[in-house]
Amino acid sequence: MATLKESLFSTLEDLVDGDFKKFKWFLNSEKPPIPKGRLDKADRMDTVDLMVQTYCTDTQRVTVMVLGKMNKTDLVKKFSKNSPVSEGQSYIYIQYVCVLCL
Repeated sequence: MATLKESLFSTLEDLVDGDFKKFKWFLNSEKPPIPKGRLDKADRMDTVDLMVQTYCTDTQRVTVMVLGKMNKTDLVKKFSKNSPVSEGQSYIYIQYVCVLCL
């Protein structure tokens, strides 16, 4: 299974440039937001690093939420399938809402 960073990078690579820009725009609504000045200049690799630094263990949840807001259900499924999830945890995606169930 791929690492979180590898899975996230692969997912961001599947986004065309316009969708990648939209993905970064949606990240600004997450708490805590990644500073706009850092995110605007970030390529896909930098975005992965910024997300992991900012959201740590919530990176998977944030990724699923943002992709859901973008109606990218195919990427949500692919990312969720390829991402490591801690034992006893699962992601439920319902109408653009992701809930981390313990």
